[in-house]
Amino acid sequence: MELDELNIFLDVGPMMFPLLALAFIGFIIFLERTLFLHKGQINVQEFISGIKNLLKKGRLVEAVALCEEMGGSAAHLVKTVLLNYDANVDLIMAHLRKRLSLEIPSLERRIGILSVVARISPLIGFLGTLIAGIEIISNLSFFDGASGMLIAALAKALFSSALGLVICIFATAGHHFLEVRITHVIHDYEWLSSELLEVILEERGISSGKDQATNINADSEHG
Repeated sequence: MELDELNIFLDVGPMMFPLLALAFIGFIIFLERTLFLHKGQINVQEFISGIKNLLKKGRLVEAVALCEEMGGSAAHLVKTVLLNYDANVDLIMAHLRKRLSLEIPSLERRIGILSVVARISPLIGFLGTLIAGIEIISNLSFFDGASGMLIAALAKALFSSALGLVICIFATAGHHFLEVRITHVIHDYEWLSSELLEVILEERGISSGKDQATNINADSEHG
């Protein structure tokens, strides 16, 4: 390898393109998941208040129509309860578990890839530094005792490790951000389930649906 070729090799970096590809993949996934969660975000307290008012007035069809108009996972969850409004509580809980088992995976889809990006980007960056370091050692004769050029070459070799760590930091932060958002959404689902069961049980003269909703959420998490 000639000196000019070695300089180009170090400038580009042996693992630069894989690192840039990881950064691009991580960014696209983070952006898509963030937009997905934002699109499905609603004011659950205001929404459930409107549903309760319609149910108290006996306007079940309008409540279902409101869910269809609202769209999103939370509305699907409420609609599931409303479509089985006259069924027994055990059947309603079974339908809620089934709906939760469908909605929760859709929230968590693809965020595991961010974790993979965070784990392998430092390794790829370090591999790039090792390969560049081996090339420098193999071509020490080009530097001919010029310590300045050697130090500059070593600094370029370390760049891929630094880039890998930067990608890891952002991917880890993005993964944590999405996990927190998903946890909040799941808590909203739990609260919606609890409130809806409470309304149904109150109408039927049965005390508190809080424990029932807790059982649903516990079963969905284990499932």
